Amino acid sequence: MLRKIRIGLSVILLILITLYFLDFAELLPFQLKVLEEIQLLPALLALNIGVLVSLTVLTFVFGRVYCSSICPLGVYQDVVSRIRKWTSSGKKKKLVGKKRYKYLDPMNWLRYGFLALTVLGFIVGLHVLVGLLDPYSAFGRMTVHLFKPVYQAGNNLLFSIFTPFGDHTFYKIAIYMLSISSLVIALITLAVVTILSWRNGRVYCNTVCPVGTTLDFISRFSLFQIRFDSSACTLCGSCARSCKSSCIDFKQMKVDSSRCVACFNCIDACKETGMHYRLPRKG
Repeated sequence: MLRKIRIGLSVILLILITLYFLDFAELLPFQLKVLEEIQLLPALLALNIGVLVSLTVLTFVFGRVYCSSICPLGVYQDVVSRIRKWTSSGKKKKLVGKKRYKYLDPMNWLRYGFLALTVLGFIVGLHVLVGLLDPYSAFGRMTVHLFKPVYQAGNNLLFSIFTPFGDHTFYKIAIYMLSISSLVIALITLAVVTILSWRNGRVYCNTVCPVGTTLDFISRFSLFQIRFDSSACTLCGSCARSCKSSCIDFKQMKVDSSRCVACFNCIDACKETGMHYRLPRKG
C-alpha cells in the first residue's frame, strides 16, 4: 500500500511540474508555482524559511520522501528504471530480475565532494555551478530545452490540422532555441541521468546530487525507517535486488538509511514480511 501511495503521488507531482515547465500558453493556474517553491535549493536561494523547516521536519520524521516523490529528477529516474524493466523480456528478463540491484558501499568521497563544490559555488555567488548540480534546475533545463520544442511542434501540428476546418482552438507559435550552450548542457544532463538510472537506479541521487547528500545527514536519524524483522527474514535477498538505492545489506540485515529514498520497493518485494517501515522498537 505504501508503495502504491508513493507511486501515485510521484506521478501526479511529476506531471504537474512537467506541465508547469511546458505551459507556453499560461493555461495553468498561478498557484502551481508552489511546486517550485517546495523544492529544496530554490527555497534555500529564496531564503524561504517555512519551506526549509518543513522539509527538514519531513525528512527527520519520514526519511528521504522528498527524493522519492517531490523531486522531479528523482521521479524521472524511477521512470527510466521502470522502462528498463518493461523492455526486458524472455531469458534476459529473468536474469535482470535476479541481478537487478545489489548492495554497494557508499562513495562518500564523491558525494561530499559534489556537495562541497555546490556549497562553494553558493558562497562565492557562482550560481551557474549550483544550477548545474541542483536536481530541480537540471530537470527544468531538460524539459525546457529538449521537451518543450517537441511539445510546441505538436501544438503547431494540431493547428495545421484543425484550422482548415474552422476550429481555432490552437494557434501557431514560433519555436526557437535559447542558446547552443544551454542545449548542449541539457543534452549532457539528460544523457548522464538516463544512463546512470538505466544501469544503477538511484546512483545519481546518492553520488552526484547535493540535495540528496544534504538530506542524508538528516535521514540517517529519521524516526520512520525501513527495518528488518529478524524473526521473519529468511535472507533470500529479494529486498536488496529490488533496492534501487543499493543500500540494503541483507546478509547483515542492515539498511543504510542515509541513502534510502523510501520507495518501499523492498517491502513490496519481501514475501515473508521481513521488512517494515516503522519507528524503532524498544531494545
